[in-house]
Amino acid sequence: MVTAAMVLATALFSAPFPTAATTFNPQLIMTDDEMRRVDSMSFIEISQFLKDKGGLDSCFDVDAIDGLLKSAAQLIDDAAKRYVINPKYILALIQKESGAVESSNLTQKQKDWATGYALCDGCRKTNPLVKKYKGLAKQIDAGAGWMDWYLDRAPTSPNMLQPGETLKDNRKRPIATPVNLTTAALYTYTPHLHGNRLLWSILNRWFSDGSLPQFPDGTLVRNETNGAVALIQGGKFRPITSASVLETRFKNSNIIDLNEYDFQDLQDAMPGQPVKFPDLSLVRTETGDTYLLIGAKRRLIASPAAFAQIGFNPEEVEEVEAADIADYADDTVITLDSASPFGDLLQDKTTGGVYFVQGGVKHPIWDKAILTVNFGSQKITPVVPEALAGLTDGDPVKLIDGALVKSDADPSVYVISNGKKRPIPTEEVFYTFGYKWSMVVTIGQKALELHETGEPLLILDNRVTAAAVGI
Repeated sequence: MVTAAMVLATALFSAPFPTAATTFNPQLIMTDDEMRRVDSMSFIEISQFLKDKGGLDSCFDVDAIDGLLKSAAQLIDDAAKRYVINPKYILALIQKESGAVESSNLTQKQKDWATGYALCDGCRKTNPLVKKYKGLAKQIDAGAGWMDWYLDRAPTSPNMLQPGETLKDNRKRPIATPVNLTTAALYTYTPHLHGNRLLWSILNRWFSDGSLPQFPDGTLVRNETNGAVALIQGGKFRPITSASVLETRFKNSNIIDLNEYDFQDLQDAMPGQPVKFPDLSLVRTETGDTYLLIGAKRRLIASPAAFAQIGFNPEEVEEVEAADIADYADDTVITLDSASPFGDLLQDKTTGGVYFVQGGVKHPIWDKAILTVNFGSQKITPVVPEALAGLTDGDPVKLIDGALVKSDADPSVYVISNGKKRPIPTEEVFYTFGYKWSMVVTIGQKALELHETGEPLLILDNRVTAAAVGI
């Protein structure tokens, strides 16, 4: 059986894929496509890279494959082409295992065991089976060749770690569940988190292309270092100024963790106004207009009489500039005839149906998941059918932006943005965004179809329109 945890959806197209997300995801360290990108660096680029780093720039060794004396750059370039392996990976593997690429005082040991090939825990370097791989040329060839061997052989060898299979430590504690062959191979080569996190960080530090995330509207991002949170809205980065704002307005929203550098880059690239008003705030602009702020909308209070009748406290009104609330969309005006301007959840005692009622309009909630995600623990009031009959029928309630959702009839997963459901084509894209399976909610197909299908999260020009940095 195909489940959502195994496959998100049929890929809409095939294209090169960036290597890593902006935060380390142990399930996806590098994509299969990227591992095979032998053309990611030319010989000249490899040579210049080693010259800039200083470690292996002047090193030479005899290539056992053809018996020719070659520079380190030539050895790396030849091994990459021989096995169709990304030379950036080979460079990062050398740095992870021996530190040789950036070494300012390179030792013979670093050259002899550059990629750590054949050096297992407890293995002795004097063992003939280990010693046969000693030497810079042999290490580079073996490091690249082993990856090619694994990617080719693993699909037909069930005894090898497979995508979807959980790797465990010697105490049977889970380490990771790779989502692709490359990540499975990396854990087979280095069966612990620390080494693979180190490899990932080297790749990102060296080869990040500087492209910035393009999150769907409604996404919350968090600085994993200091806990700061911001909303991506209208292509702007909007810092959330206080815990009360986060708790009242976004308490049921998913949050994507970013490293501090990507978080700051986003803020610098697309600065927006802070989200500084808690939900249900009362504000008055310089023109004298008073509004009730609910979610991303503002409701004008028509008159002082309407304000007084509803029971608002004048001391709770905050003086603001009109520009401070320009990002809020206008909603229905609160008048003397408005009942419960905050909106109520009413349940028909006869049918059990639940409605969100605001401004005399009742909006049906078609699925329990929508009720939970949008309204959390908000109180539901049972009423007789007659109490609902006199209300105007409104559109059904949709999921809030940023929600991850799938139907109960299909494993395809979508992210809600601007009220539309945007397909996530592959599991790798899912992980590249920093999403987690615990974020996905399941709703009925009818409720899912309330949301018009939007553009998928595409892979274009070797970049994902999401939280990704390619190498």
